[in-house]
Amino acid sequence: MKLSALITLGLALALPMAHAAKVYSWKDASGNVVFSDQPQPGQKADVKDVKGNVVQTSGGNFITREAVRKNPVTLWINNCGDACDSARTMLAKRGVPYSLRNPQASTADYDQLKKLTGEAMVPSLQVGESTLKGFSESAWAAALDSGGYAKSGDPTLKGQQPAAAAAPAPAGTAPQPAAKKP
Repeated sequence: MKLSALITLGLALALPMAHAAKVYSWKDASGNVVFSDQPQPGQKADVKDVKGNVVQTSGGNFITREAVRKNPVTLWINNCGDACDSARTMLAKRGVPYSLRNPQASTADYDQLKKLTGEAMVPSLQVGESTLKGFSESAWAAALDSGGYAKSGDPTLKGQQPAAAAAPAPAGTAPQPAAKKP
């Protein structure tokens, strides 16, 4: 029992050292600056603590950022039931960042969807300049593939996926027309 506690304590104390290192620098006889992980015996050296080199980015990996830049995704949806649920699930599974529009809740969204598709049918998907009416997993997958989106989620976006709309009330499985403009 004591041995395992000592090993755990030793590992806990050694872990921070694995992420930091000392770099020694000094001038050699020719006046050149020398950098090393060990001090030169008999030389006065400057010591610097160097931590790991990590670059943080936002907005996902390069593939995701480029896909979003070139072909942003908009999901047109309301509480249409299984078709809308399937649409959200597919985008979440692939880790696709998207804008969510509800033509039933907004007159502006209703008008824009009708202008894009000729009718206000949900779910609809816009990938860049391409717009698809109704949910078809194979057609949506092809549009996302063409838009440059990965087939699986981007691990760098963990927890940063856009919030999906509230769970819809039970309804039919076929695409539903959005409510008429007031």
